[in-house]
Formats: sequence, structure tokens, C-alpha cells
Amino acid sequence: MKYNNPFKEDGKWYRGNTHIHSTVSDGSFSISDCVEAYKQHKYDFVVITDHHEVSTVSGYSDEDFLVIPGSELHPDNPYGGTLYHIVAINIHKKIPVQERHPNEIMKEVAGQGGLSVLAHPYWSGHTVTDLLPLKGYFAMEVFNTACDKMGRAFSESHWDDLLDRAGPVLGIACDDSHYMDDRYAGWIMVKSRNLTIAGIMQSLKQGMFYSTQGPEIFDFRIEEPGNPEKSYGENKRGMIVAGFSPSVSAAFITGPCFGKQIYSGKNQLLTEAVYEIDGHEKYIRLEIVSPEGKKAWSQPIIL
Repeated sequence: MKYNNPFKEDGKWYRGNTHIHSTVSDGSFSISDCVEAYKQHKYDFVVITDHHEVSTVSGYSDEDFLVIPGSELHPDNPYGGTLYHIVAINIHKKIPVQERHPNEIMKEVAGQGGLSVLAHPYWSGHTVTDLLPLKGYFAMEVFNTACDKMGRAFSESHWDDLLDRAGPVLGIACDDSHYMDDRYAGWIMVKSRNLTIAGIMQSLKQGMFYSTQGPEIFDFRIEEPGNPEKSYGENKRGMIVAGFSPSVSAAFITGPCFGKQIYSGKNQLLTEAVYEIDGHEKYIRLEIVSPEGKKAWSQPIIL
């Protein structure tokens, strides 16, 4: 997977939630109420993902707000763990899951022009035994608001397991909202040329987004060695350069044994950080933490 840098591409940033339940399945609010609530909280798009259902949602979109159809699917786990939860973004027909392998289901999602996301693996109790056989997803949920009630909102170690052992995968923060108290705590910021299903889907597929609970990322890129405008010492492999909203810490996560965590000074918050590439990293991703304890995550640069 090539790293597509959303911070240098043309387009506009759009705020979105990819995991919402309504009264069509087990949510407490109608689709129209969900849409209006996220509009009021300055979101630009949402994906309606009721369990095993696909709703017609085109009538809820307008020039300033986009509603994308989707579903949450629960195929059996043949590898010993609990049911899989697969969020299907932009599908238009129901997909049966009974007695079907999850990879077959994700292939059908792709056949409808959709994208599959592995939902809340920490909440589900999944390990690499459950996750490594899966093929056909483009991302996993690194943060899920609803799972915070059980203390299992963050799945960062699962993300790193997949990046270490399975290959490239993107990270999504979302709400998985069912009620009033599991909204607006995790979302993605997508760089797209327009607010259309085609535009948002293309940007998601290309990794043109970052995930956040509130902090902003302004830059995350490779600075190649030999750049006459920048000098970061004698490193021959290049640097990773990051810029972000004021934070108490910034971590460059690279997998086992390498990486770097940087903390702010006593009276000064961090707004930028640099990581010197060692040469042993498979990938590098950024995590920042705000003074309020909220996080943001870049997509990984694959080396």
C-alpha cells in the first residue's frame, strides 16, 4: 500500500462517522433523527450501519451533508473466537451471512462497490488467531465510542499486530452510536475533492484521512535525505515529520523494538515532532495526545 499524503493533496476536509445504528436495528433514534443530530454537531457525512439491514438513505443527503448506506454484518468465527463484526460501507443490498466464511462476505461487499472494516476487535476479544485469516478489509476500528462503556474502546495493539504480521491496514475512529451517550467522541477527517459518495469512497480507499477524538493533525510525511531546504543531521534514510495541534505527547509507532515517544516540556506543549528512520521499521504511524487526554491517529507510512 502506497502512503497517500492527505495533507498535501487538493481538496477539503470532511468530518464523518462510519458506524451508526438506528431504530431499523437496535438504535434508539430514527435515521432522520440520527442524521439531524450529526448535522447539528458539524459533521459532513455519516454511514448508517444497522445490523444485517441496508436502508435506502439517499433522500437524507443534500449539498451540505452526505448519508452513505451500509450495514454491520456478523458472520461466524471458524477460528475459535466470538462472532466477527464487519462494517460494510456503501452497500445497497442485504448480504446473508449464515454459514458463510467472513472472507466470502467481504468479497461480496467489494462486489457491491463497498469497503469492509473490522469493527472493535478489542471489544470482541479477538486475537491474531482470529484476525490473520481474514482477507478483504481495508481498515479496522482503532477507537470505538460505544465500547468505552466496557473499557475496550481502543484497539491500537490489534492494529499494530495486523501491521506487523498481515500487512497494510488503515485505522478508523468511530462512534458505533446506539444511544445519546455514545456519540461525537471519535470520527475521521477525510480529504476529498467533493462531498459525494464517489469522492468520499475514493479518499477512504486511498487512505486520505486521519482519525481523531478531537486533536488535529496538520502534517505527516517522509522528508527524504538530501533535501536542501531541510536539514535533520546526517541521517541517510530520511525523517518522518509531523505537525499537529498542541499536544502533551507524540508517539511514532513502528512495531516491535523501535519507535519513539516524545513528551512536551513542563510549560510548553508540542506542535511538531520528527522521527529519524532507522531502517528496521515496517511501518510508521503517529499518535498524539491532547492536554485533555484525547487522541488522534495518522494512517501508517509503509516502509
